[in-house]
Parts: sequence; structure tokens; C-alpha cells
Amino acid sequence: MPRNRQQIPREERAGDLLAAATELFLAKGYDKTTMADISAAAGVARGNVYWYFDSKDDIFAAVMDRMLSREIRTLSAEQAGADPLSRLVRGLSDMRYSRPLHQAMHDRLPHSEAVRAAHNTFLGWIVGLVDEVMAEHGLDGDPDIDATLLRDTVVTVFEGAHVPNDRNRPAHEMLRFLMESVLAGRSPIKRA
Repeated sequence: MPRNRQQIPREERAGDLLAAATELFLAKGYDKTTMADISAAAGVARGNVYWYFDSKDDIFAAVMDRMLSREIRTLSAEQAGADPLSRLVRGLSDMRYSRPLHQAMHDRLPHSEAVRAAHNTFLGWIVGLVDEVMAEHGLDGDPDIDATLLRDTVVTVFEGAHVPNDRNRPAHEMLRFLMESVLAGRSPIKRA
């Protein structure tokens, strides 16, 4: 006999909503997905969705956080012995399927603290791996390398790679090129 809906733990129901929202956001995009779509796909009354998430932005931010957490766990398991640059490139490559959602995050940044927080978490992950690459190659304490400029450049390349254009190379390719250039000493990321 199926469980009564009241017997389903809150975390499980929230997980159902996140799973449904993830599928819908990836299939239809943020703008074309409604809270009614999410509630129907998860089998939850529309009004009850707001018991779990205050707004569509909150569920969107939770979806993005969940996707990043899964990618970090996957990388930790599959790339445990890999260098930080390989993990960064692999992670960004793996997440290419969610590129339209990253673009939607940018559209929602001015409107939602939850989306800003999720976006900052994602960028923090990228910066953390850049710091690991620098530490692995002894650049973190190098007085000739402007670490802040390098971090900002990597983030800018990644963020700019998500602006549609005809010549758009994948962000992970451009970041590998940038970081390998820095590591080879061909870097313009020197202190002025």
C-alpha cells in the first residue's frame, strides 16, 4: 500500500521537487518552467510547493547548488588522483549540459539573493581549484604573480564563454589554455 503523502519526510518531498525542477529547467529552460509545472511533475499540490521553497528563484538556486554538489562528488570519486587543473577542466566540461541554466542565473542575479548565493558558490568552486593549481605549481606565494588577477581572469573567461557568439569555444578549453600558459611562464598575469 502506498504511503500517505503526510508520511513522506520533508527532505524526501523536497528532493522530489528538486528532481522534477531539474528535469524541467533543463528541458524547457528557467523562463518557460512554472511552479505549476514543477508541482505537477513532482506530484505535489501547487500551494504546497511554497512550503518547501519560497519562490521559483529559491528552487532554481537549490537545483544549481545540487548540480554543483553532484559534480564535486563525482570529481572527488572519479578524479581523486588527478591534478587540480584536470579536475577543473573536467568539471566545467561535464557541466556544459547545464550552460543554458548558467545563463539563466545571470538573468536572475539582480532579482534574487538565493540565485546570487548559488552563483557565488559555483564561482567559489572555480576559484578554489585555481588556487589549488597555483599551490601545486608553487605560484601561490610567487611575488611576481598577481593571484587576484589570475583568479579574476579565469572567472571572466568562464563567465564570458557563456555569452553566445559564433566563435564560442568551450570554457574548459579556454581555461586550460590560460592556466597552462601561466604555468609555462608565458603569462601576462604578472604584477605591475
